[in-house]
Amino acid sequence: MLRLVLLLLLASSSALADWPGQVPPDEVPVYVPSDYDGQEPTPLLIFLHGYSPLTTAWYNILLPLQEDANENGYIFVKPDGNQDAIGEFYWNATDACCDMFDNNPDHVGYLMALLESIQANYNIDPRRIHLIGHSNGGFMCHRMACEHSDTFASVVSISGAMWNDQSICQPTDPIHVLQIHGTLDPVIWWLGGLIGLTPYPDVNTSIEYWATHNGCSTEASLAETFDLDWLGWVDETSRRVYESCTDSNAGSAELWQITAGLHFPSFTDEGIEKLFNYLDTHSKPETICSSDINGDQQINVQDILLLINDWELADSPADVNDDGIVNVVDLLQVMGDWGDCD
Repeated sequence: MLRLVLLLLLASSSALADWPGQVPPDEVPVYVPSDYDGQEPTPLLIFLHGYSPLTTAWYNILLPLQEDANENGYIFVKPDGNQDAIGEFYWNATDACCDMFDNNPDHVGYLMALLESIQANYNIDPRRIHLIGHSNGGFMCHRMACEHSDTFASVVSISGAMWNDQSICQPTDPIHVLQIHGTLDPVIWWLGGLIGLTPYPDVNTSIEYWATHNGCSTEASLAETFDLDWLGWVDETSRRVYESCTDSNAGSAELWQITAGLHFPSFTDEGIEKLFNYLDTHSKPETICSSDINGDQQINVQDILLLINDWELADSPADVNDDGIVNVVDLLQVMGDWGDCD
């Protein structure tokens, strides 16, 4: 018994050591829609705060997306980054923003561990996992798109930017990217600038990178104007779309240009409606892979466990060969298809 207790303590201390100064991924609060029952795959929205003094709670006022996400059928989480030496919460996104004291925390690993924890406890639709971030969080969205384009359906960067050195960004898959930015943003300038002595690119360069990656035209077309920011005037936002993408179902690029907009857009009801319509219509393409029982694009032990749990059932997704019963034939097919879902 003593040995077991020691092992549990060591495992616990190891988990804490992986993410010093942060809430462990499996303890981050998860907000689910009122009608969530776990039977149907549910989309997930992860919100990343900006460089925040003392607390991130004020984002509940500036960008209050939690209720809107749940009302639109999304599971919602809003994790916190680390606090630096002067008490600011931050994400280690790019060289420009915002690990000001060079602590180099592995926030990419943290967010992927958070996602893994959520997927283990909730029925998440693997085709509809989205990131949205403001300012420093917007920079982090670009980084996650660079490093995990295979996982996220879309990223939405509000008042953020990507790497100035684009060669650092090595996405493997198409991905939907939306950049929202005010033309008079005094913090992260429309035309690019410096944070300290480190440059970040202008807005057009950031989004045109993703247009190029997704095989789209690098000339945007004006699709519509609408009222996104209640601090502005009616229809101050231009929605610009980069068209003719190689596979628009898999990857795309859009820029929502807020004319005379500042650093903190305050979404109108119309803006919220447009945002969730974007998320709803920008998912990963469906992959036909019958052995991938849980839909995570991997055929692995998780699928085996689901198959065993539904053993001898007649109506189950674990009946991968569609013969009307879950049995050893299905088990052998899953084992034969082991690996990535191609």
